Amino acid sequence: MGNFDFKNLIVTFDKGEYIYRENDNASTMFIIHQGKVKLYKKSESGEEFVLGEFGKGDFFGEMAVLGEDKRTENALAIEPVKVIVISKPVFIKLLKNNAEVAVRMIRKFSEKLKDANKMIDALLKQKQLSFDSSKLEHYAYLELIDSGEKIPLTSNNVVIGRYDPIIGIYPDIDISPYDPQKTVSRKHAVITREGNGTYIEEQIGVINGTFLNGEKIKSGQKYKLKNGDKIYFGLVGCYYKER
Repeated sequence: MGNFDFKNLIVTFDKGEYIYRENDNASTMFIIHQGKVKLYKKSESGEEFVLGEFGKGDFFGEMAVLGEDKRTENALAIEPVKVIVISKPVFIKLLKNNAEVAVRMIRKFSEKLKDANKMIDALLKQKQLSFDSSKLEHYAYLELIDSGEKIPLTSNNVVIGRYDPIIGIYPDIDISPYDPQKTVSRKHAVITREGNGTYIEEQIGVINGTFLNGEKIKSGQKYKLKNGDKIYFGLVGCYYKER
């Protein structure tokens, strides 16, 4: 960023170390000089919602120098990290003395705003899907092996996977909250209801596979489901149960 000397502003964090936590006092922003940082929030139930992963040249925590006095997310080093710590006075000096820096930051703010809008749209869509499915009759459900939680199947064509608001993937059933290791593909499988039968079909390009009663199924091929069948989407296991 121009000729500004950042050497005395660099701070190092080890892998797994927090740069800051949600609700910490906020007075500085950070520019990543080396390594990667994950930003995330946690729901009241403990579910982790990843806001993004950032690398060299990216900045985060900028709301602190724009007026916010509390952190609104967690910032975690996911590998050894060096960050440039920018206080509000330094930030203002940068903007005043370097028009190129100001333009680059405005562009970054615009990109982040677009990403935030995508996430909001995804959350609204997920909420609408949940609301709609709660009003519909279901012909069967998936019962998670680990928790016993039941996920109703309410339409004749149900896409199961991991939603990704950044690239616009919105499966009908998002099982990413039960898949911390991210073994489920974005569009993993489809369960269809045809006449009196129910079928499962793995989508092309799935990496970690789908297993029906211990046997790996082939992508693009339909398999008829029976009451009590055990299905694994990656490492997420469940039972198929009919009403």
